[in-house]
Amino acid sequence: MNVLIVFGSTEGQTKKVAERTATQIRARGHQVELQDSAALAPDLKLGHFDALVVAASVHQEHHQEAVTNFVFAHHDQLNTKPSALISVSLSAALEGHEADAQKYVDRFVSVTAWQPRMILLLGGALRFTKYDYFQEQFVKFVVMKSGDPNIERDHEFTDWNALAGFADRFLETIG
Repeated sequence: MNVLIVFGSTEGQTKKVAERTATQIRARGHQVELQDSAALAPDLKLGHFDALVVAASVHQEHHQEAVTNFVFAHHDQLNTKPSALISVSLSAALEGHEADAQKYVDRFVSVTAWQPRMILLLGGALRFTKYDYFQEQFVKFVVMKSGDPNIERDHEFTDWNALAGFADRFLETIG
């Protein structure tokens, strides 16, 4: 099977998620092409792919613009093939904010008219070393509201086991 993984990443965690997903799928004997949504060829053809996975990070309640544009432009083909969405956000990792993470996905699929076969809400990472002053203050405010004021350095929330299980379940659905 030939699988395309398209990702959008700002600080690099979603790229890491996409790469780990590609490794998992390759380990199961499938071909994988990994593409950064910010560098996609305008004439990218999806016809020769048997399945597609989109991994997109959420910032300020919206998924990556390049990913949104890709999905919007190709939603017909995405809807006719087995496809999955991995939505990477801080909200997915913070207790009590899971509904927010789901709301971002609901908005994304509504705007793009895509109905992925499977969806994973996955915690991302805090990369204080990559934030400007205002981003850092905003993130600290969000984290403090969540009740964990101790996180003030780079921190990874990604549940790699959940990602591995998701990739395996997706492959099982496309058989």
